[in-house]
Amino acid sequence: MYQFSIKPYYDNIRQCYKQIITVFPKPEGKLANIAKQLHPTRLTTFRDYSDCDPYPTCFFAVTDPRNRCDLLRVEDIALLLNFLAKNAYVVDNQITKTLMRANTPVGENLLFYVKLKEN
Repeated sequence: MYQFSIKPYYDNIRQCYKQIITVFPKPEGKLANIAKQLHPTRLTTFRDYSDCDPYPTCFFAVTDPRNRCDLLRVEDIALLLNFLAKNAYVVDNQITKTLMRANTPVGENLLFYVKLKEN
């Protein structure tokens, strides 16, 4: 099962902020073909990380299935949904709804959970 979320990301090359789609855990199979491991960019000089709030060393961003050099932005979520449907993944609505309603940080940026279709 994979968790898809929204993450703010600063694009150092284009010098702009983007809302990108991330996936956790590290994808395998066909999903790995549109995932890219990235190091987080610091969004602000005011935010510092501590031992209680460790700075993540890496995460997996979803790339545009049409051009793997570009990160997939939230505005293009239809491309991700199309890719998932074509490759036998389905959204797990029950878990997604449960975690979105939970009073946890997971629900704040959560898009959905997906799993492979059962035969």
